[in-house]
Amino acid sequence: MSLNQHRAPLFEAVRQYAGTVRAAMHIPGHKLGRAAPAEWGEFMGPGALSIDLTEAPGLDDLHAPEGVIAEAQALAAEAFGSESSFFLVGGTTAGLHALILTACRPGDLVAVPRHAHRSVLGAMILSGARPTWVRAEFHEELDIAMGPDPQSLENALVGAKAAVLVHPTYYGIACRMSEAIAQIHRHGLPALVDEAHGSHFAFHPALPPSALSLCADGVVQSIHKTGGSLTQSSICHLGRQSRLNEQRLRAMLRLVQSTSPSYLLMSSLDVARRELALHGRENWDRAIELARCTRQKLAALRGISLVESSDPTKVLINVTRRGLTGFQASEALWSHGVAVESAGLGYVLAVLTPGDSAETADTLVNAVAALPDGPGAPARPPEPPWPETVLPPRDAYLGAQESVPLAQSVGRIAAELVAPYPPGIPVVAPGERLTVDVVAYLRHAVAAGHHLQGPADPQLTSIQVVKE
Repeated sequence: MSLNQHRAPLFEAVRQYAGTVRAAMHIPGHKLGRAAPAEWGEFMGPGALSIDLTEAPGLDDLHAPEGVIAEAQALAAEAFGSESSFFLVGGTTAGLHALILTACRPGDLVAVPRHAHRSVLGAMILSGARPTWVRAEFHEELDIAMGPDPQSLENALVGAKAAVLVHPTYYGIACRMSEAIAQIHRHGLPALVDEAHGSHFAFHPALPPSALSLCADGVVQSIHKTGGSLTQSSICHLGRQSRLNEQRLRAMLRLVQSTSPSYLLMSSLDVARRELALHGRENWDRAIELARCTRQKLAALRGISLVESSDPTKVLINVTRRGLTGFQASEALWSHGVAVESAGLGYVLAVLTPGDSAETADTLVNAVAALPDGPGAPARPPEPPWPETVLPPRDAYLGAQESVPLAQSVGRIAAELVAPYPPGIPVVAPGERLTVDVVAYLRHAVAAGHHLQGPADPQLTSIQVVKE
């Protein structure tokens, strides 16, 4: 197949189909937008709805691609530097599930950094694999995970069948990735990398190296986060000379992906790849320079400091010297029309991309400058308690369970995940014992205002535990 990065074959095909078909006697029922609710059709526009299609003549099949989807995925593989690439319509979550299902059988051990995203726990439940947790190193002031502890990773690799890495973290921190992948490979294991926040790395030399360039075996990227595609669209990559079996990966992707994949999402991946391949360097030149100038202006403000990040476009703003929590700062910024990516106990996170301008960056700077002084800096929370694993996550999550008040849960075995979000790192996972320290930490998270993902009771007055 002759590849031309100037093409977007899937997008070209759906656009041609929408302009050619006279009677679309197939689903979806809105029929190229003609039966869509009027307000929705007016807001979306006829173009978007006309390519919200299903498998139709000339549009190929995501689960058995031979035509334009196969070509679009091959172009992505060439652009990102993989052996094979696969479009995802279920986000990076679907890709991580597929990679772990590919690498592991029920009962297998997987080395997993404790700061891995909650979707990795979902993969454990689906696959029946068991996590061997790797300790994370934490920022000394803001209590954010920086990367895996090397000795803890080494210990976790013994007896494991695979290992998961996060590159970069939610905050753009890329720690010793080359060494960690080499460490995993010395044990003969595949390195599975959650690169949700690094889809742009391969397209600019000032950014960290991509996991694929560092010989990762399987990589999943949220192209929608920094690559320009629509939300929920991602790509799963098989590394060159990967230790993973490609046919098994294809089978696992068929298992976890919808049988009605969105052509709107897939087309957005196709055109986002083309833009990155042809103009990624110049687009990210602008974004990186804008981030540099923005950082300079923010650092000059009273009581504001910035946390260094491997990705300069992730601007992590420490507001503790203004006597504020990040949650308070986020609310104050919103009153100026500034919506940040996330807030934590002592920080807010702003993300700059080629979609930003001097105007949007200055709006952020001016809003930060206008932050009020708070009542006092919040106390740094302790490092999350280390888990005591009693049951495999699958057994605890799918087995019989009951709800008990959080205050009465000490000693019980958790049957659900509790992860402050963002960034979605579990404090307790299914199968872990709820100790005094764990319950105290959870109560602190609720009191501090963290949004919790996973629990059946979002306020965490009660928690699901394994039924005794």
